[in-house]
Parts: sequence; structure tokens; C-alpha cells
Amino acid sequence: MERLRGLRSACTLVLGAIIINHRSIHRILLAVFAIVAPAVWSSNAAAADDGLHYINAMKDAITEVIDENQDLINKTPDGQVKSKKLLPKAVYRRAYGIFKKIVGADFTPKSLKGEQDPKVIAHYLACLLQAGRITIAKSQGDINGEPDGAKKLKKFIPAVFGRLVSERFEKKTGVQVKQTTMGKGGYGARNAYNQPDDWEKTALAKIVGTDWELNKGFGETVGANFRYIKPIYIKKACLTCHGVPAGEVGPYGHPKEGYKVGEVRGGISIKLPTS
Repeated sequence: MERLRGLRSACTLVLGAIIINHRSIHRILLAVFAIVAPAVWSSNAAAADDGLHYINAMKDAITEVIDENQDLINKTPDGQVKSKKLLPKAVYRRAYGIFKKIVGADFTPKSLKGEQDPKVIAHYLACLLQAGRITIAKSQGDINGEPDGAKKLKKFIPAVFGRLVSERFEKKTGVQVKQTTMGKGGYGARNAYNQPDDWEKTALAKIVGTDWELNKGFGETVGANFRYIKPIYIKKACLTCHGVPAGEVGPYGHPKEGYKVGEVRGGISIKLPTS
């Protein structure tokens, strides 16, 4: 019996030591976690600003702008949908198809996961917005057309679409995206928000030059930002508002500038923080 009591006491001591050690280990782990966790969360927060984050934000901005303007561009007087091609997902699918033609068929958004190079990120963002603008330009017939065959100008043109998307994107990310132009001849930017700043004036002068490579962007680090601009070219659909003869009033009340297909209208300008 005494031997059993002694064995029981020994077991109790061992078990107590295990519990104490377990609690000590637990306290140690908590202390380590308290030190390491902030660094881990900080690292994850920084990773949220990679290329994939930005390209997804641009995709969301495009689809949200199309969705919010459905009543304007895609509803009949009695509230029916005019065209499935103008639904947000359909518009984005078409824009993404054009985007892939610009950047290459092998591109996948996942390739931007972890990408921190501002030059790479800015290029893809500009290309996706450019593709959206082209899609809206090609959709003007559907946007302005009515079921009875009549045409009603909705003023939802590429420049308006691009501005709305840029504003939405900046709210999401803090990154400034802007459509800008020097104009042509005596005709400058049509709106104050399209006026180029000093850096953009210099950059536009570069990409408008006849020796500038087609579709090539220009970028450089300026202070704490990477500044980038990608040319916007005049397409056939643009001529209604921007074509010849110069000075003739277009459908939205602005004088045409006399552009021809293939000329540089301006650029998509991006200011991406480098830190």
C-alpha cells in the first residue's frame, strides 16, 4: 500500500511538471506570436499592392461603371434590357479579349501575383483601360440605338467611360489614372480634367513623334512616383467626333480636330507610388 501511495505521488509530480511546462510553452508561444504577428500582417498588407491586386481593381472598376450606367446605355423606355452585349460581364469579356491581343495571348492575371515592378504594373493597367475604351468605342451603335431603330446619343463615349473608370480605380487603390492630350492644331483638351501637367506634356511630345514605336509606352521614376504614359490612337470609330474636317462641329457640340486613323490622340497617364 505504501508503495502504491509513493507511486501515486510520483505520478502526480510528473503530471504537474508536464502541465507547468505545457503552460510555459504556451506562454512562450504567445509571446513569440505577439512579436512576429505584426510583421506577418504588415508583409501581407504590402503584398496586397502587387500587380494582381491592381489589375483586379481595374477589372472591378470597369464592370462597376458599366453596371451603374445600365439605365443609361442598356435599357429601353419600359425598362427592358436592350442588348446582352452591354451587360457588365459581357462588356468586360470583350474588353479582356482586346486586352489579350494588346499584351499577348499567353498573359494570365495570375502572372502578376507578387509583381512589384511599377513599370510592369502600369503597363498592364494602361492596356486594360485602353481595351475598355476600344470596346466602348465599338459599342456606340448598341449604346445609342433604340429598339425602333432610332438613334439617341447617350454621351457614354470612350473618354467619359475612361474618366469614370479612372476615378473609381483611384478610390479603390489611391493610384491616379488619367486620360490626357495636347490636342491637335489649335484644339487642345476638351475638358479641364484631361489637361496635361508638365511631365505629361513632355511625355506626350515623345510618344507623338513619328519615330516612336507603335503601342510603346514611356515611363520613368519622378520623386516618389513612377510616371507612365501609353498612347491612345485614333480608331475609325473616333472619327465621328475627332475626324475631318477640322473645325466642323461634331455630334456632341465640340469642333473636330482633323485627326486621321492611326494618329496619336493622347495618352493614358498613370502615377504609381514606388514606396
